[in-house]
Amino acid sequence: MNNAVSLSHSAQYLKKAVPMMVKYRMPVTPINYAIWYCYFQGNKPSLNIELDQVISEHQTCTQSKAKEIFDKHLSDEDLALFQEMSDKFHNTVENIQQDISITLGHSKSFSTSLIDSQNEINSLIDTNSFNDILGCVERLTDESIAMQDSAREFQTKLSVAYNEIKDLKEALNLSKEAADTDPLTGFYNRGKFDSDINDFCREYSEQTTESSLAALIMFDIDHFKRFNDDFGHQKGDEVIKLVAKKVKENLTDKAKVYRYGGEEFCITAYFDTINDLVAFAECIRQEIAKLAIRKKQDVNNKRAISASFGLAMLRPFTKSSVLVERADRALYIAKTHGRNRVEIAPDI
Repeated sequence: MNNAVSLSHSAQYLKKAVPMMVKYRMPVTPINYAIWYCYFQGNKPSLNIELDQVISEHQTCTQSKAKEIFDKHLSDEDLALFQEMSDKFHNTVENIQQDISITLGHSKSFSTSLIDSQNEINSLIDTNSFNDILGCVERLTDESIAMQDSAREFQTKLSVAYNEIKDLKEALNLSKEAADTDPLTGFYNRGKFDSDINDFCREYSEQTTESSLAALIMFDIDHFKRFNDDFGHQKGDEVIKLVAKKVKENLTDKAKVYRYGGEEFCITAYFDTINDLVAFAECIRQEIAKLAIRKKQDVNNKRAISASFGLAMLRPFTKSSVLVERADRALYIAKTHGRNRVEIAPDI
């Protein structure tokens, strides 16, 4: 593997490597990064073949298997790539800082020359001092040209650094987005929910005034197992996608939606009143209830889709675990009362 690559070039591989690790549930370790980096670099076909085979058989690559692939195809020098790119990033920042200092130095020198020249011209009141004035103007011209050259050079360096840092930032943003997103629905995933729900509760508790109502909405698709049993898992995935599409179409700006697990989802949102909260959930429920799915070979065998909803309003200083428990209890009540309905959690 060629280590002599630019930061921008490394970022291109990073854009591809990190999302693959996330997709196949592989931790972002130096070893995993090295084998995926080499995979997309494409200069070791045998590594690509072996990694493809492992992923095809297991839908992941364990740490022990990754180490085995690394030892077979790569070396300790390749393991340094991750650290090298980090070093390059920091070096780029340091170079920018140095260039700024140098350019500021030129700027200060030019400013000093301007002041000195102004003082000199003010002192040249004799009409016979034209030669001295011309000499002063000539020095200023030289200083100005030097300053412009320095500024142009600095602008070029800034442009190169900006592009490289922008590439790296985009790569890291993509990898973070991939790590937080459920690939089937495009919603945030369970890991993101576990992180966000704590912030959701804390931020609401820190509000100086309770000008809005915060709520957690939990819902899941009714009788989802039957879709998988009767239509197959691919149709089950299609059901989840159809429901996700309806939810997206009816989301508000103040709502975040998560795939909590399987056919279960969560929404955190702010509302003006309880009536607004219930109306929001009812709207989504009714839109989902309009959906149906069928087998391709049997146009008459349609199966309606519906979902049950549990709502829990957030009280100040409520722990996230309590809020989730209350929403889950409301969802259970909706299920026991016949499904395809909305229930509000009782206060506990």
